[in-house]
Amino acid sequence: MNILWILAIIFAFILVFYVLGYMLLQRVLIREEERILDIFVSKVSKIPALIEVMRLHVVDEKAFDDITRLHSESMIQRYDTIYDLLEQNARIEHEFLFLLKLSMQIPALQKHEYFVYIRDFIISYERDMRSRFSLYNHAVDSWNRFIFIKNSTIIWLILPWMTRTKV
Repeated sequence: MNILWILAIIFAFILVFYVLGYMLLQRVLIREEERILDIFVSKVSKIPALIEVMRLHVVDEKAFDDITRLHSESMIQRYDTIYDLLEQNARIEHEFLFLLKLSMQIPALQKHEYFVYIRDFIISYERDMRSRFSLYNHAVDSWNRFIFIKNSTIIWLILPWMTRTKV
């Protein structure tokens, strides 16, 4: 009878360990996702100011059509996870690079202080997002290692959690 109690107590401790590990690692992943989402929204919110500064120097208004549409979609769309914004971020980055190449053809724009400030601000946001992606991937590695260890024990029958994919 004593051995059954000891096994039940050990099993309970293992179960508590896994549940606490799950809660901790889940919170770390959610926090990293929220930080990336915040950086993305901050970056996208600077796009109208960039367009307004460039509009004075660009003759064809059609140059801003795609990035204006992407900005509107980004501000309206709700991002539940980081995977939802990856494609949108790639399209915005593509259009932003197009505007940067366009701005290189306009010397007056390169001397405009407000344009340089906004451009550098958006570039720094992109750098911050890349560093956050690295931290997020590290958290996903930790999560997947935890899931692998859990699945190597009998606990996987009780707690069926899934692995995550890196970005």
